[in-house]
Amino acid sequence: MAAANGSSDLYSEMEVDAFRRLFPLRYHEQHLLKSVRPDARKLGSARDTTLALGAVASAEGSALAKIGSTTMLAAIKMEIMTPTVECPDEGSIAIEFHMPPICSPLVRPGRPAEAASVISKQLSDTILRYVVIACRCPKLGV
Repeated sequence: MAAANGSSDLYSEMEVDAFRRLFPLRYHEQHLLKSVRPDARKLGSARDTTLALGAVASAEGSALAKIGSTTMLAAIKMEIMTPTVECPDEGSIAIEFHMPPICSPLVRPGRPAEAASVISKQLSDTILRYVVIACRCPKLGV
C-alpha cells in the first residue's frame, strides 16, 4: 500500500507543479487568500538565515550567507599598489562580480553573465560614493 501512496504523492506533486507553471498568477493568488506562501511559511515570517564570517581563508574578508535555500558568498581581496605618477594621491578600486552557471539558467558556462558587469559597476559606484562622503566627513571614518 505504501507504493500506491508514494506514486499518488508524486502525481499530486506533478499536478501542483504543472498548475504553478501554467497559471502562476492563480497559483500565487490561492496562497495569498490562505495567507500562506508557496513554501508553507506565513506571509509575515522570514526564511531561516545564517551568516558565517571568514568563509574564505585566502581573502582579507569574506562571508557566507544562507537565506532559505539560497546561498551567497562574498569575498574581499586587497592589494597595495604604487599610485601612478599623474595621480600620486589617488588610488583605484576594481570590483568583480561573478555569477556561476548554477545561479541561473540564463548564465552560460564560459562567458560572464550580462548582469555581472552591471552589478560590478553598481557596487563600485556605491563604494566610491561612500569613500567620497567619508573623506568629506571624518566622523564617518574610513
